[in-house]
Amino acid sequence: MTKLIINRTSEWNNKMRNFGIFLDDKKIGTVANGKMAEYEIEPGMHKLKSKIDWCSSRTIEFEIKENEAKTIELSGFKYGTLILPLLLVVLLIYVVAKTQLNTDLDFLWIFGFILFCYPLYYLTFGKNEYLRITETK
Repeated sequence: MTKLIINRTSEWNNKMRNFGIFLDDKKIGTVANGKMAEYEIEPGMHKLKSKIDWCSSRTIEFEIKENEAKTIELSGFKYGTLILPLLLVVLLIYVVAKTQLNTDLDFLWIFGFILFCYPLYYLTFGKNEYLRITETK
């Protein structure tokens, strides 16, 4: 019994969407936020990819032998869960400094812009790296 085990990390930014699992360019199922999915597959060489909306992961290749279990971990892009809270903190500091302290901290707009552009890259040019897929040992 050859098994492919997919562990998906729990992330608030992709919480409501399931990740599609594609083995050898065929959809074999989905995995929900923070859940694990097991699939029985044929032994041999395989290509694995995950997709969510128009974004996806890189394709990884692996070999699995008879009666072996292969574990794969899926997650969103690096620092994806930290960007929005950090952006909100920067904007909150700016607003409080401007309204309560009558201080101009205009340089915070630069940090806010950088924090905004980071996930924007993964939604556009880096759409094939939005999801991270790694083989665990």
